[in-house]
Amino acid sequence: MQLQKNQVQNLIEKRPKRQLLQNAERHQNRLKLHGETEIESIRTNPAYIELLSWVESYLTRDKYKRFCQLLRLPVVSLEIPQDIYQEYFRIFEGQNPFFNYEFTNPDNSEAFKTYLKNGLKDFNFFKTIGFEQLKYSINSILVVDMPADGDGEPYYYFIDVSKVIDVKSDKNGTIHYLIFQIDSDTVAVYDSEAYRIYKIEGAKIIGEPVVENLHGLGYCPASYFWNKNLKGSNTIEKKSPITDVLGRLDKYLVEDTFKEYADLYGTFPIITTYEELCNFEGCDNGFISEDFTYIENGNETIKTRKTKCPSCSESEEIGPGTIFEIPAPQTNDDPNLSNPVSVISPDTKSLEYIKIKLQEYADKIREVTIGTRGRVLDEKQVNETQIFGSFESRQNILLSISSSFEAIHKFANDTVARLMFGDSFLSSTVYYGDQFFLKSVDNLQTEYAQAKTSGEPDEEIDQIYRQILATKYKGNDERIERAWILYNLNPEPHKTVEQSRKLVEFGAMNQTDFVIKSRFNNFVARFEREQTNVLDFGRELDFDVKIATIYDVLKTYITINNSINEDS
Repeated sequence: MQLQKNQVQNLIEKRPKRQLLQNAERHQNRLKLHGETEIESIRTNPAYIELLSWVESYLTRDKYKRFCQLLRLPVVSLEIPQDIYQEYFRIFEGQNPFFNYEFTNPDNSEAFKTYLKNGLKDFNFFKTIGFEQLKYSINSILVVDMPADGDGEPYYYFIDVSKVIDVKSDKNGTIHYLIFQIDSDTVAVYDSEAYRIYKIEGAKIIGEPVVENLHGLGYCPASYFWNKNLKGSNTIEKKSPITDVLGRLDKYLVEDTFKEYADLYGTFPIITTYEELCNFEGCDNGFISEDFTYIENGNETIKTRKTKCPSCSESEEIGPGTIFEIPAPQTNDDPNLSNPVSVISPDTKSLEYIKIKLQEYADKIREVTIGTRGRVLDEKQVNETQIFGSFESRQNILLSISSSFEAIHKFANDTVARLMFGDSFLSSTVYYGDQFFLKSVDNLQTEYAQAKTSGEPDEEIDQIYRQILATKYKGNDERIERAWILYNLNPEPHKTVEQSRKLVEFGAMNQTDFVIKSRFNNFVARFEREQTNVLDFGRELDFDVKIATIYDVLKTYITINNSINEDS
């Protein structure tokens, strides 16, 4: 839809979605409370202030004061979301990603890929800035924009929900128009027809658009970053992967601060002694009387009220290292049998209870958000069923997160491609993969051994071995590629030399292949001395052709002295 100037003016003045936008911003503030490390930002975060007010509502004044003293920044609950987000980051490390872009003109395809890689640094953008939105700005909106003068290449960025004045979308989340604040006197209006920028004074539009560029897309070049609504048809406020545990994170933070207090309490015993008379001016048994003027029916009346003595109030708190005063005997007949001075040792059971409670909070948070309890699944201490269940749960969570990133990534790519090449662009595929290094090398090697023993097809065994290489040499593509080349060059790679000897005896393996297998390392070393390393050799060739070519060279190394009876 196209917005007229009077419609824009009306929306700026009335802001019909103000409450929804404020709720979305409040939601993000809660995410930032447990996710940001910037101390000053936390101090001014409304969610932090709200948390303190909540604690103050049920603690006495003295205990609230001590709570604030012990609450340190950055908040201790930060460590749990950090673990969670580290797990989520695996979506960018998939072993089998696939990106493809279809154009009617192949030259446009190559130009577009080059621009994505070198101009936009496309994947890195979503891996960095996009991932920041996941952590702190789940309700942000991605905008695909053009230079104001209309000359140049398109680009994209995120608009925080705090900058949004109004947004309209259908039940599927497709945005029809977006109005957002650029600065104090400038607003942007993006709809299905054009990019428009207006100057404003307060809530009043001044004159005609200072920028008006038709984009020709037929849809608004803006999309919600996240595609999972928090509630029903409300498309503005999104459900973060950790939204469901924000309450638990609040409680974890509060309980951990209480634990700090309890630790102090457990470290320093409480000493009791006989109380002394309070010397605070005006104190009478812990209270101070003060007169005040009371007006009733136009008449002034002097009344007296009692307030707690500040000095006595401070001594009421029982805490670490407290010297607690008890009433002294007033007469010889007073039945007070307390020793003049005694030491009270705290009950350490309460300390242990708090530790257990905190661990339960942390475990439940991680279970809900990443699919496994604890920071790392100790595969040596759990059975196979538990490992598989945890793997499936973690896999499903990561696939859900990955799908949201793929959706917004595809929208950005598609829109940029249409702005650059128009109808020449046909379609795109953005797939992050579904293999996320969830299993350790040890676990994969166990699977590999079991697959060979149970007689699984070679394709299945090959797949497990590729996962071993990808996990073992993660981030080192050259090591992975070299290992895979050697694996494919090695005859019967799943068999040992002795197992291969049996195959020869039964006629299931020829002698040439056996000799190469038995002397494989020597032959490869010779090849790389005389030719070049197997990684660089035949880079221009198809993989199967490359393997066959190298193997033909290895066969030439077999001499009359090489026989089936010769060990490697």
